[in-house]
Amino acid sequence: MEMTIFNHILFDSLMPWLVKSYDVTMMNEKLKEAAKVKNESMPGLVNQIKCLLNDKPRLLKWVESQPSNETESLRELTFSTELPEFTDTASKFYSLLIDQESFRIYNAYLSISEKYAHDEDLLHFHTVNALRNLKHYILTASKEIKKRELSIDKESGTNLVTFVLYYVKYKLITLYFSIQLVNKHVIETIYEITDFYLMELGETKSDIHPIYYDGPKTKTADKKETASKRLSFGFTGKQVKLKTIINTLCTKVDLLKEDKSPADLLIQLLLSKDITPGKIAIYLDCDNKNFRYIIEKLASDYFDNLTFINIEHSQSFFSKKGHPIKSNNLSKAVSHNPKSKTEIDKIFNQLQ
Repeated sequence: MEMTIFNHILFDSLMPWLVKSYDVTMMNEKLKEAAKVKNESMPGLVNQIKCLLNDKPRLLKWVESQPSNETESLRELTFSTELPEFTDTASKFYSLLIDQESFRIYNAYLSISEKYAHDEDLLHFHTVNALRNLKHYILTASKEIKKRELSIDKESGTNLVTFVLYYVKYKLITLYFSIQLVNKHVIETIYEITDFYLMELGETKSDIHPIYYDGPKTKTADKKETASKRLSFGFTGKQVKLKTIINTLCTKVDLLKEDKSPADLLIQLLLSKDITPGKIAIYLDCDNKNFRYIIEKLASDYFDNLTFINIEHSQSFFSKKGHPIKSNNLSKAVSHNPKSKTEIDKIFNQLQ
């Protein structure tokens, strides 16, 4: 399955770092034309994409060559995720193009899947081919993000290159998992989101951006997938150890401002299996470097999902200065030797 538009976004004429001011003016007109198109069927969806690419003759020719069945009902991806929000014409243009092309590819794959439902060899070929191509573009976006040392900062805003690279990475991951779910029986290796980040992207647990299962609760959906709508840090250890560690960290390294958020409140949050964002407020009394080091120690020994992005999604943590803690804050707070490292290590080592 060809993914020519994504190839152009990452390697060719649609690379965001090539965008000039006059391109933005054209994007504005394209968005107006695209908004007029009804995209309730595959031909309509294709026509909307064509509106967005009306100055790209090679891409237009390719889009026009893609099969589109008028009677085909479109189905949404079974996974979703939190995506960067567009802030201007250019970022809106790219978000719509990436969304609609992902939508088109998913439905094109479903058509292929139905066509070869009784031929497992061809079904395997098309499924593996689609997943391989998607992984290639996800890896490309990830490597470009690392090479350019980019990060998303909602407070100070995000430039177009950062926006597009993160948007395409996260959107294609939802597309990957949506396609993987359709014909699991013909795939040799099935990934969960954690393994995909660690084994395929070569990233760490703190880099994981959660995805959410939005499809029907049928036998084809794993328990882990259907439960992923709930926000939880995934505690796996013994509660008595966690309570001892948190209380000792509060005493020895001033983890929390206990007059505003006592240790028991943090323990309650860490153990929760269904966190309501913003319901609990945890105020730190240590700096972000020490907090990050503590989180990494906890995550490696006691939690499956204590990631920087889940900490942000909980909307529960506030820095020593009272600012909401974002995943970007923790990413930037990297330190192999934070101020309280010796004391923190001693606390964890005593409870091994």
